[in-house]
Amino acid sequence: MKTEPVVDPTLLLSEDSPQAQKEKKGASQTITDLRRALAWELARWPLTKHVHWDRGRIHLPRSYLSRDGEDTCNVYPGTDLNQLVHQYYLEEIDTKISDWINYVHMDKVVSKRHEYLGPNPRVAGYFIDVDGDIYIKWWDSYLSDQWMGMQKWKVEISWNGE
Repeated sequence: MKTEPVVDPTLLLSEDSPQAQKEKKGASQTITDLRRALAWELARWPLTKHVHWDRGRIHLPRSYLSRDGEDTCNVYPGTDLNQLVHQYYLEEIDTKISDWINYVHMDKVVSKRHEYLGPNPRVAGYFIDVDGDIYIKWWDSYLSDQWMGMQKWKVEISWNGE
């Protein structure tokens, strides 16, 4: 008795073929667009929870691309990262101490932490490294820029042929 293959081998594409590269690029763009659409503004209350179940540290940049350094905060199991980030960046900051660039207004009457991250900073997600350090993936819709810490980020897709 002869068995038929589950998948027709002629339908399989090699990773280097132009059609596979086109599909990979299209999938990458779709995922990027979805991540940008679901990113929430820091000035508004987050609509979703992102509960972290391990102990770690979250890195909170003081300004765009962490040019003025970053603060770290301990995260305990069961912490909602979205609420923690929202509350941290809504705090007022003493403008007499800092000479950072405020992207929202220059009069320095009452400045909040999120105003130093860019014109419209949004949280697009989190990156957790092997040491348990948490980094925020930022998306600024006004600047059309994606950044995390001191570097830019992009969605990377791995192709496993399935």
